[in-house]
Amino acid sequence: MQNWLFILVNVCVAAFVGGVTNHFAIKMLFHPREEKIILGRRVPFTPGLIPKRKDEIAESLGHVVSDYLVTSEGLQDLIRRPVFRSKMEESLRRKLEEWSESELSFGDLALKVWSPEQWEQMKVRAEQLARELTARGAAAIWHGYGLEAKPLKELVPGWSEETIQGWSAAAADTVLKELKHTLLSAKGQLMLSDVASSLIDKAGGFLGTMASIFVDEDKLVQKMTPVLIQQLEGEKVRKTITDIISGKLSHYGEMPIGDIIEHASDEPGLSWLTRTLDDKLPWSTWIQRIELLRVGEAIGPRMPAIEAALPGMLDKGLGFLERSIPGAMKAVNLPQLVQEQVEKFPIERLEEVIMSVSGREFRAITWLGVLLGGIIGLLQSMLTILWR
Repeated sequence: MQNWLFILVNVCVAAFVGGVTNHFAIKMLFHPREEKIILGRRVPFTPGLIPKRKDEIAESLGHVVSDYLVTSEGLQDLIRRPVFRSKMEESLRRKLEEWSESELSFGDLALKVWSPEQWEQMKVRAEQLARELTARGAAAIWHGYGLEAKPLKELVPGWSEETIQGWSAAAADTVLKELKHTLLSAKGQLMLSDVASSLIDKAGGFLGTMASIFVDEDKLVQKMTPVLIQQLEGEKVRKTITDIISGKLSHYGEMPIGDIIEHASDEPGLSWLTRTLDDKLPWSTWIQRIELLRVGEAIGPRMPAIEAALPGMLDKGLGFLERSIPGAMKAVNLPQLVQEQVEKFPIERLEEVIMSVSGREFRAITWLGVLLGGIIGLLQSMLTILWR
């Protein structure tokens, strides 16, 4: 065989072997997908490298992502960048301007994110959460300020003996004034007539019989009314009522708030406070009003104030987000999350992704095998010829 033909054959064969070897080496990264069994024994190099080591690759990739790619420090550094802040502010301003002109209600916006069933469930949960927060707030105030055992006088501003006397005198004047108006009214006169009739009936005996015959109840009422009014206007009655009210106020002033509420409502003070707040705060009505409120109607008139406050609110929000990142990363457990997602990722899809990104490089590796094989064949041929 001529030397040039010998060299050509060796170069072609070696180039072919080099190219085929590299091609199959690349294919063996993904193929076969599963191990092959022949005569009860596993065929070597089955399954391929990536299918065989998928779990280990997923675990390693999870640590790489969490330790080097997506880290708390990296995310915090991103948030601190002025470019990120300016983009966030610009995005928020555009969104606020869009909302300020929107005819949609908050309920319409919610239905773009959640289904009607989910939105109804969220409203129910929101009302429950509001009531729970109200109950917790009431309990915190009740226990935090020691209202259970705190006397009433410590909660009423300006409580003293002088103020008690003033309140008692004012209350006595009000009571006496109302009594006089009542006695002079038709209802009061009827009441006095009933009292007179009752007194005559209870007299009994001969005197009672004579009184029922000769005494005119209307005239008796007319005689009694001025006397009663005169007594009510007297200082003695006023002082007596004032002293009674003052004594009661002093007594209740020394009583703990918990005892007063329990005495008046027949239930523990905290339970009464929580129930009263729950009854008085119409959370469901407020939620319905918010749901029907138009977004533009809520934001439009307040737009200048919102824009003025936006930089400060954004700084606080980004600061809170920055401080929350380490805890959030720990709670998310990024390595485990990445590992689980990689384990779920189909090998076929992974091969498509890698080939779409690195297909050109893999082809270059194949042709590099052809080139190296050809060079080796050429050198081998030349050495063989020289040896001869």
